[in-house]
Amino acid sequence: MTGPQTQRQLLKEKRDALRKKRTLLWVFAVVAGLLILALVYFLPSLTADRSMLYLQDGFSIGDPNAPVKVEEFSDFRCHYCRQFSEQMEPDFIKNYVDTGKVYFTFHNYPFLAADSTDAAEAAYCAADQNRFWQYKDVLFKYNTMSGAFASSSLSRYAQQVGMDTTAFDACMQGNTKLPLIEQSKAYTESLGIDSTPQFSVNGTIVYMNTLLETVDAVLAGN
Repeated sequence: MTGPQTQRQLLKEKRDALRKKRTLLWVFAVVAGLLILALVYFLPSLTADRSMLYLQDGFSIGDPNAPVKVEEFSDFRCHYCRQFSEQMEPDFIKNYVDTGKVYFTFHNYPFLAADSTDAAEAAYCAADQNRFWQYKDVLFKYNTMSGAFASSSLSRYAQQVGMDTTAFDACMQGNTKLPLIEQSKAYTESLGIDSTPQFSVNGTIVYMNTLLETVDAVLAGN
């Protein structure tokens, strides 16, 4: 038989073991959380594409003398705009822009949320350093995350695509791009566009699902 002192010692050892187990679980949880935060913070910098596109110039890419002029009207909070950017645009650039068939221009039409304008303003600041197209991809990639378009996030994205962050932050703080955003919105609405993404193909307004066939038809008629 075990005496009272031995029983107390066993109980104490069990409590100590349980306490150590809980401490270890807490430490593991904290470390896992820190790893997740680190991935969220640093992973974009590892995956962001810094390479320049064909004749990249501000919001436009391609040959200005191409037979087809395509304009995209987009909001960085738009799900279908992100779908176009990630799923259709790479092949569109490869098959039409890089081959000299299409001159492609992006227009900001921020209307879905208040921070759509923040993202658009950041896009203009990125265009000042001719990094818009690389920056755009990051904006769309993280557009569903909480705080995706907070000032700290926008500045971090600028660093990830190789921008001068001091110049970028000064651009954002100066609010000098807001009139340009309003001009872009006015131009978009003057064409009768009220949703995103929509496209102008040599002046003909189309949606994403008819973009390619419209471009092909115009090219066939040239």
